[in-house]
Amino acid sequence: MQPAPASADPKRRAKFWIGGGVILLSLVALVGWAMGRPNSTSFFYTPSEIVELPATAGSEEYRVNGKVVPDTVQRDGLRTSFDISDGATALAVTTEQPLPDAFWTAMANGSSEVEVVARGRYDGAAFQASEVLAKCPSKFKAKAA
Repeated sequence: MQPAPASADPKRRAKFWIGGGVILLSLVALVGWAMGRPNSTSFFYTPSEIVELPATAGSEEYRVNGKVVPDTVQRDGLRTSFDISDGATALAVTTEQPLPDAFWTAMANGSSEVEVVARGRYDGAAFQASEVLAKCPSKFKAKAA
């Protein structure tokens, strides 16, 4: 067996470095593209952030998180409306989709801490939700001493 010629070794290294550079640049470009997209760094907005958005006539879909304001839940068949708040701003949410059992269970227990994430469109006045998720109330709260 003869050893590989010395002239082939620099060519191999060059191919290795060029290939590695292409992969690294591709990864950097992919991360830059993903971070530059709207809503890429946060899963949802707060009611205060939604209200401050420019009116887009309901063309974009957003996710908003907040706590249901007590005594604002109104139900008419499948249509349900309620207000959510982040402590600073209240936002009216309306949906025609069935709400999850966790929402109704927490409301029936008189909980004033029902946290929801609503996905839908904001028209500048109200948030029309196509999906509402409710955070399950904790069953493992520490007992007061």
